Amino acid sequence: MAQENGASWPCGIAPQGHNVSPSGLCPKISGVAGMTLDLIVIGAGPAGLTAAHAAQQAGLNYLVLERAAIAQTIAEYPIGRLLFSTPNEIELIPGTLQPKFGPKPTREEALAYYARLATRELRLNIRAHEGAQSVLRVGDSFQVISEKAAYQARRVIVATGGFGRPHRLKARGETPARVSYRFVEAFPYAGQPILVVGGGNSAAEAALDLCRVGAQVAWSLRRPSLDPRPDEADRVGIKPWVREPLLECAARGEVTIHYATECVEVTPQAALLQGADGKTRDVPCAHIFALLGASPDVSLLAAAGVAIAPDGRPVYNPATNETSVPGLYVAGHLTRELHMKNATVVPRRIVEAIARELTRSGLEAG
Repeated sequence: MAQENGASWPCGIAPQGHNVSPSGLCPKISGVAGMTLDLIVIGAGPAGLTAAHAAQQAGLNYLVLERAAIAQTIAEYPIGRLLFSTPNEIELIPGTLQPKFGPKPTREEALAYYARLATRELRLNIRAHEGAQSVLRVGDSFQVISEKAAYQARRVIVATGGFGRPHRLKARGETPARVSYRFVEAFPYAGQPILVVGGGNSAAEAALDLCRVGAQVAWSLRRPSLDPRPDEADRVGIKPWVREPLLECAARGEVTIHYATECVEVTPQAALLQGADGKTRDVPCAHIFALLGASPDVSLLAAAGVAIAPDGRPVYNPATNETSVPGLYVAGHLTRELHMKNATVVPRRIVEAIARELTRSGLEAG
């Protein structure tokens, strides 16, 4: 029997809101002070929330640490943006995300969905605005140091996303005052000359949004056309629903597209673009959006002893997602699984395997 505040229940059975730990013979009381958790999840984006939900369903004693807000990855999308993913690819429970304005949810709909489920409906054990600072293997478990406390856990899943380090222009004169690496909304730039740099869909959408509010848009991209590149797996290139209206803006002279160029210098009032032929041109601009993609921040993993591959992502077993440090796993866009559907399916598989392993080890210990 296990007890909490005078209440008791049989081993393997716990009332709603209490976690049953399969690593022991009886339930462990939810909490962290002076106890070893079954699992700590670092990151509360779609992958981390999926892992938390799976841990809750498996009866694990778990905790989620998030440096910012719940679903911060999606919070950093442009305001009002439609997600590329359909509901079945990102929802925690099938059929519970129902967009109002079409087949795909907006940023705001996805944020409201995750926040509601995490805090009100599922009541996931999340500590937002408490980032993990270090992960250290100590014997058969891990010590996780956050900005506010130290925790002990048998297993750790790191799901901190793939956009921790935005790519820079590497241009002369590049400063935060002149260059932004995240696009939030277009309205503050109405009527101004704006340069967008980047050849992906994020850059294309930003250029289109800016055009629609009356900005004078210049778009610099290294690719020679909007057709798909040989290295693009989907062979689509710029999405058709973005490409067509953007080309219409260009035909009206509202967007100037500078193909096969890169920004080599930023001045107070302009940017210097260089073409493949080495020739340069000045492009007047009040501000620059460098939307060149990003790389995951693997500093936490590297400090924990995880091997990092030449592509800047962690080395892990693709069948289990366990890293070179036993008991330490990675999930989501931090890995090489970049499709949103699998980025939310895989964490559930990881947690289920962890639960089986802890159950087995608990029975053996008993």
